[in-house]
Amino acid sequence: MPIGSFFVPAITCNDFVFVAGQMATDENALDPSVRLPKEVRNWGGPNAVRRQTEFIIKKRLEPALKAGDSSWQNVLKAQIYVPTAADIPDALDVWHQHVKAPCALTAVPTKGFGFIDGVVEINLLALRDGAKRRKEVLKVDMPAMSSYGACIRAGELVFASGLTALGADGHVIGKTQSSAFDALAHSAQVQALAVYSSLDKICRAAGTSLANVVRAQYFMRNARKFAGVELAWMSRQGKQPHPFVCVQVPGTLPAPGASFTADFWIYAP
Repeated sequence: MPIGSFFVPAITCNDFVFVAGQMATDENALDPSVRLPKEVRNWGGPNAVRRQTEFIIKKRLEPALKAGDSSWQNVLKAQIYVPTAADIPDALDVWHQHVKAPCALTAVPTKGFGFIDGVVEINLLALRDGAKRRKEVLKVDMPAMSSYGACIRAGELVFASGLTALGADGHVIGKTQSSAFDALAHSAQVQALAVYSSLDKICRAAGTSLANVVRAQYFMRNARKFAGVELAWMSRQGKQPHPFVCVQVPGTLPAPGASFTADFWIYAP
């Protein structure tokens, strides 16, 4: 990073390694090895997304893990940011080619990046090699494709992959009725209730409850409909604090009709 930016790529804390969002850059711009010629450059296109994802994994994340005395098998959670929902399959395909160990995973579209022609950013959290905490993959029965990946426990913390309100039929829950009740944020509310049902299963598998959610991130198509999410939370949890962040994404999400993708950290004493 440029001198004076004070950007810290990675830090360790106790058993954990926190790797900040990494892009396919050198000190000042996009790395020459991932630049495409101007005549074939395609903003958000698969060539750029795939090249940059692979560069970040091999040239940024892997060295950061090594510097923190960690390795891929100890990765707990990763978030991948790309320009559009259509770019997510390419980024995930490259990720799974290089990262074989299961981890909690969330992928979302984002409006812009810190470097010109940058189209991918990835952050992650891992255990250090030899950590006292142990990585555990939780077995949770949820509808197919409703989650981006595994649910991971590491000591007293549980990391869920990004959750979408898909039913057993593979369709977003409530999408046929929601358009008739748009002013009531119906889509966000019924989808949040479905997501909380999945989250409750994750909590039960870890021996904890929704009351112990310590971080909730909602990546929404329309942030104005967050009121529906909050209503769903209150109907489940009453006045229990809701430690949320709401972010509006550009365009649509991968599942047709989805109002949001949700990402959770849970305390499991």
